Amino acid sequence: MAYEENRAPLMKRKIVIIGGGASGLFLSSLIPGALLLEKNRTVGKKLSLTGGGKCNLTHEGEPRETVSHYYDKKRFVSPSIYTFPPVKIREYFSSLSLDTYVRSDGKIFPNSEKSSDVIRVLTKGDISLETKVISIARNEDFFVLTTNKGVIEAEKVVVATGGSSFPQTGSDGSFFSILSLLGHKIIPLSPALTSLKVMENLGRVEGITVEDVSIKYKKIKKESSILFTRNGISGPEIMNISREVENESKIEISLSSFPPSELFHLKGNMRAIKALHEETSLPLRLLEERLSWKDKKIGDLSKKDSEEYRDKFYKWTPTVTTKGMLNSSTVTKGGVDTDEVNPVTFKSKLVPNLWIIGEALDVDGECGGYNLTFAFASAYSAYLSLTRE
Repeated sequence: MAYEENRAPLMKRKIVIIGGGASGLFLSSLIPGALLLEKNRTVGKKLSLTGGGKCNLTHEGEPRETVSHYYDKKRFVSPSIYTFPPVKIREYFSSLSLDTYVRSDGKIFPNSEKSSDVIRVLTKGDISLETKVISIARNEDFFVLTTNKGVIEAEKVVVATGGSSFPQTGSDGSFFSILSLLGHKIIPLSPALTSLKVMENLGRVEGITVEDVSIKYKKIKKESSILFTRNGISGPEIMNISREVENESKIEISLSSFPPSELFHLKGNMRAIKALHEETSLPLRLLEERLSWKDKKIGDLSKKDSEEYRDKFYKWTPTVTTKGMLNSSTVTKGGVDTDEVNPVTFKSKLVPNLWIIGEALDVDGECGGYNLTFAFASAYSAYLSLTRE
């Protein structure tokens, strides 16, 4: 691997990859002769955070099942995922001496559970760090890339600049203006795979998890665990639903299937909150913080107490939003319009010799390794196209 820190004012390259995230690094590892440009001091900053630093590379499953996790983009992602499905992703990393394992929930991780190892095996070839592309112009036979380190002429350019989530890692969405100037339509950017802000104070229950929760948002119905955060709620299905939340919306959450009317049928003389905890298995601290019953006994419960339990547990309907969550969302909904990109080659239909891969496209998948799956599959499909031409 050769890091190019100080380049000559002008140089010519056959293939230039812009962006050292998951898709850019993966493609660079496949084409060591390409030049990868990364504006940060290091590559893979966002990749290093994936899976809590353990790097959930992909998810076990046949291509058809994998494709089902991409919302309205199933048809677009299908060719690349059938070409390079999870089993081939695992085989490729194994060929780089990075073996993986399947967790009980189907998520696939490196055996070391270190994202740094994933970045290490993908960091190959010619990489220029702290190199920001300021503009791109298209001449008859090549691109002219103006960077903060000089001008590069490139026969072929691959855009792997990501979306606009976690901008502190470098994927700040700034490159979309350059793609727009080249003629591409940019679908508006919004958070996906993020927690939901709740319009009430939940700080005292932060960190509490509830299992087997029923969630309903518009026509979406899911069963999942829920984690209470400082400002709201999270969990696998909450994160999946987040891409659908617009402005301030109501969501229906059933933390318990125990009907409010049954409260009055409880027997004994114990503290009501403890009795409810034993009946529902809801965390005791959550019940104590969310209910105003204090030390009331079972026989002291009133209709008002029953209604409070109903509104906060049995059928909780908080107002939620994702406003301001792009800074912490896992992925971005929106990006380059997929109608303008070939789903087999990832070559632009509008600009000759331009490829666009990964999260720069208007593609986002569900929680569980599906977004990295698409990053790798799109990079591999672009690799096949680039090396065949």
